[in-house]
This record gives sequence, structure tokens and C-alpha cells, in this order.
Amino acid sequence: MRWISDEYVLSGIHSCDYNMAGDVLFLINISWILGAVWEALALFLAVWIAVKHFRELPRQTTWAIGDCFTILVKTHVFYFAR
Repeated sequence: MRWISDEYVLSGIHSCDYNMAGDVLFLINISWILGAVWEALALFLAVWIAVKHFRELPRQTTWAIGDCFTILVKTHVFYFAR
């Protein structure tokens, strides 16, 4: 495993350069991929729960944004109280 770093100074501005090889680069890529998959899964589940919630609301002919927000807050008070 090789990790080489250099620091360059040009007109008072510091810049770092990292040269990574072998397992270090692989591990960094794997951690980024796992983080992206986790975030995508969390987004999917949040959208799924929101869609499921709005489908279960009582049917009315007209909805206002305030009505939706009020119902959402009332049904999720337990989550907000945590």
C-alpha cells in the first residue's frame, strides 16, 4: 500500500496532491458507493412512505397545501416528539 502526498505553495495558496495506489483507492471507492446506495435507499423509502400516507388520506374534492401539512403534522407528532 502506497500513500504519497505533496504540498505545493503558489503565491501564498497551499495546494495538496495525494497519490494513492492499491487498496487505498479501492476502499475509498467502495465507501463512496456504499454511502450513495444507502442515501438512495433512504430516499426511496421516504418517498414510498409519503406516497402511501397520501393515498390513505380521506378523499376530499379540494385540498389546500395547509390542509396536507396539518394532517401530516397531526399524524406524525410521535416522530416529531422524539
